Amino acid sequence: MTVAKAGDKYEVARARLLQSSAHRGWSGVSAEFRLHVSGRADAFVQPVTEISMVFGGKALVRRRDSGQTHSTHAGPGVIWLCTAGQQIDWLEMEQGALEILHLYLRPDALLDYAAERGFPGAATQSLRYTVSDPLLEQIGRAILAEMQAETAAGTLLVESLCSSLSARLLQSHSMSPLNIAARLSSAGKLDPRRLSRVLEYIHAHLGDALDIRGMASAASLSRFHFARSFKASTGQTPYQYVSAKRLTKAKVLLAQNQPLAEIALALNFSSQGNFTRAFRREFGITPGQYREQKSR
Repeated sequence: MTVAKAGDKYEVARARLLQSSAHRGWSGVSAEFRLHVSGRADAFVQPVTEISMVFGGKALVRRRDSGQTHSTHAGPGVIWLCTAGQQIDWLEMEQGALEILHLYLRPDALLDYAAERGFPGAATQSLRYTVSDPLLEQIGRAILAEMQAETAAGTLLVESLCSSLSARLLQSHSMSPLNIAARLSSAGKLDPRRLSRVLEYIHAHLGDALDIRGMASAASLSRFHFARSFKASTGQTPYQYVSAKRLTKAKVLLAQNQPLAEIALALNFSSQGNFTRAFRREFGITPGQYREQKSR
């Protein structure tokens, strides 16, 4: 089962899909927002690492695995973690309803992060079952907000959030936690040649699905070192920089009277509607209103 199919087990448990990131092209994580009512999922093997966050409602949730039955009186703030490859005997919910954000990490996401940080892979194999973590919840809400309303460089934002998610899981919620904070060095600035290569790469691919991996490759750095060094050099995260450049280019294309649908496509938005919402959120007016102002 792939990341895209990781939520199929909930279909048989009467969990209504409210929103999905399936058509967003996110590389590191897939997300679903579901309304769960009383139901049961029979035995399955967890295909990918999953983080489930309760954002609304109350209910009793039970899960049996490895000969043990876990019961949780769930409400907002409860977070469940489930590692890829874990055998689940059954999962059921009763006595209420829950709104849950499910985040499915790419199969190698945690291992990839640990490897780039120089850590052994053992800590990626086991996560605690139930946790309460305001930072994880904050990351989840940011991903949900991007799923609900696409921004100008949302893929980059989600990729960055996914890295933060991996770091938090391995540092605080692994059975063999990593002391990531002790291993992080302060981020220095990119030297002028590296920065120039990265900026040229971004400008040349502004209409493509830019990601941190491609930018880091242009700078000949690891993804995690690059993201911190880029901010130290520009004062902006890669997401903030690309978002600003795309919306600035949108103004130029609007002044040239290009159709809105073509502008949305040229700037890598998933739809004209999402482009319009992102433009209005940034500038306070719609693209059409901006064009009218410039034509006066």
